[in-house]
Amino acid sequence: MNDILYEIFRLVLLLAVFVVTCYLLPLMKGKIGQDRLDTVTDWVNTAVLMAQQVYYAKTGAERKAIVVNLLKNILVAKNISISDEQLDMLIEAAVKTMKIKEGTNYGNSETGK
Repeated sequence: MNDILYEIFRLVLLLAVFVVTCYLLPLMKGKIGQDRLDTVTDWVNTAVLMAQQVYYAKTGAERKAIVVNLLKNILVAKNISISDEQLDMLIEAAVKTMKIKEGTNYGNSETGK
């Protein structure tokens, strides 16, 4: 029974990543440009991995706050403007992708579950 629930959860998670990748990211591309989106996405992925490695003892919410603060500083320095909602979507997508690659269950990064 647990195996079935795990597979259903995994399928739903993969579907969520698919939806973000196929529908939400293209909407953002039109707003901030492909080159800038690629650059910001690379920074987000790197920041998320850094927070996971360096701040592993902190809660998910604390790590997310560190990542948001770091990325906002970088974006201001590079004169790139994206909304907090867009930044949040990119961070959540990076965390989900990282968790899928690790093969672990994904918990809400805000609550640290």
